[in-house]
Amino acid sequence: MDPHVAGRTAPTASPASATARVCGNGGSDSLGYWEICYKIFGDGLYVEKVIGSAGRTDNNNAKSIHLEYIKAGGVHWKNGAQSSTSELTETFVLNCPVSRAGNYCAKLWIASGGSQHYGGEACIYVH
Repeated sequence: MDPHVAGRTAPTASPASATARVCGNGGSDSLGYWEICYKIFGDGLYVEKVIGSAGRTDNNNAKSIHLEYIKAGGVHWKNGAQSSTSELTETFVLNCPVSRAGNYCAKLWIASGGSQHYGGEACIYVH
């Protein structure tokens, strides 16, 4: 296995017609092992806010990481700030309806060797 490629885990998805939280795991020996969580507050397609988080589960040193947020249909929404940390939490306030039902995800990216490597994700089905 290439030490610069994070082990892929099956995306975790959970239905949400109101507030929901889901977590998934990912990483590798070289990039560290992580738990990625995503929480959406709202009702139906109306989203008040989202919270994305990532934390190392192997109790090792900080890595340069960021979360990428994906809308329904796999459409990139935004990237969070790149931070050197072993524990990250971000909150975005929306207070508006989303354009369509589908999976909304937080994906972890870990900087290593001059590239960003996938580190796992958590997804919530908003409808």
